[in-house]
Formats: sequence, structure tokens, C-alpha cells
Amino acid sequence: MKSLVTKYPLLFGFILFFAAMVAAVPVMLVLNLAGLPSDAAGAVGRIVVGLALLLVLRSLIAWDKSLSGLGLAIPVLVIVAWNVVYHLMSGFGFADASAIPGAVLLGLAPGIFEEVIFRGATIGAMREAGKGPWYTLVASSALFAVVHLTNAAGMDLPSVLVQVLYSLVVGLLLGAIYLRSGDIVTPILAHAAIDISNQVFAAHPTTTSVPMLAAFVVVLVVECAYALWLAKGLARDGE
Repeated sequence: MKSLVTKYPLLFGFILFFAAMVAAVPVMLVLNLAGLPSDAAGAVGRIVVGLALLLVLRSLIAWDKSLSGLGLAIPVLVIVAWNVVYHLMSGFGFADASAIPGAVLLGLAPGIFEEVIFRGATIGAMREAGKGPWYTLVASSALFAVVHLTNAAGMDLPSVLVQVLYSLVVGLLLGAIYLRSGDIVTPILAHAAIDISNQVFAAHPTTTSVPMLAAFVVVLVVECAYALWLAKGLARDGE
């Protein structure tokens, strides 16, 4: 285990992700048999496994400065605002209040599960391996984007490319916040906020126009620039 972490940190992160997905299945099945809907059971399963990994891999994960990175995460609200505006511009109002608890659960699950694995454990492994901040940020974000290809079933090629690009930018943003703050809790909350703002509208189909796509690209460029600015600060501070 130690050898895998220090010699092949990206492979460690890749294997950890799929192993954690498998580990979440028994929890999901038990909850599903107990009457919990499949999507909610799957979310709880990932939350349980994510929290377990946070404890098991605590030596790799910076979590002693909880919420110290909140100020750095304020620009994440631009993505949250975009998600809301995009869905409203697609012609749909806000979801019923009864749908909000489910949206929170489904949004919190990847926030905990993916941040613990990709920001916490993978970045921690890369630090153990002696990788520099720029390499660590870019490589961990690329891995985060690549594993999101698992969501590509049934998507056309442009949608897949957008998914990968979006995941890469979010990975850069959350990774830079984590590296600057040493705080895993803030990326978890920021990731959850992004996903919750999508889940609230998940039951509604959406349409995309050229102006909306252009606006989305602008949002991604702004967030990417901010992430790289944070990373530049890391290099300047000699982190």
C-alpha cells in the first residue's frame, strides 16, 4: 500500500475510486432492501464509504484546518449561480420544496465521496511522492476528469467532451482551494453546492442554445483562471 502511494500516486487514486465504488454497493443493497429508493441508497452508500476513507486515510488528508478555505471558495458560487440561471432559462421554475431534501442528499454524496478520494487521498499521495504543486494540481484534476467518462453512457460526443472539460475545471478549482487552504471540508461543501444546484432541477429536461453554451464557456474560463491564480500563489509561496 505504502509503495503504491509513493511510487504510483495517480494509479493509487484511480484504483481507490473504483474500489470505493465497489465498497459502496453492499451498503446500497442493504438500504435498498430496507425500502430506500435506489438513488438515495446509492448516495448514502457513497457518503458512508467516503467518511470511512476520511478516517482510514487520515494521514494523507489535510482536515485539521476545517473551513479555513471558505473565503477561497466564494468564486465557486459563480458555478452554482450559473446552474440555477441555466435551468431557469431553459423554461423551468424552481423545484417543489419536497424535492430539496433528496437533491441535498444526492448532491452531498459526490461532494464527500469524490473530494475525499481525488482532493484528499490522491493529492495526499502525490505529496507523499514528492510531486510539486503544479503537477499535483493538474494531474489530480485530469484523473478526476477521466473517471467522469464513466458518466458518458448514452451521451453524444459533444456532451462527453463538455462533461470532461467541466470536470477538469472543477477539479482544478477545488484542488487549488484544497492545496492553498489545507482544508478538505471546504472543497466538500463547494462540490456539494455545485451538485445540489444541479440536482434540484434533475427531473427537468434542458435545452442548450449557442448563447447559453458560450456563457457556460465563459464561466469555465473564469473559474479556470481563478484556479490557476491560486496555483501560482502556491508556487510563489514555495508550497
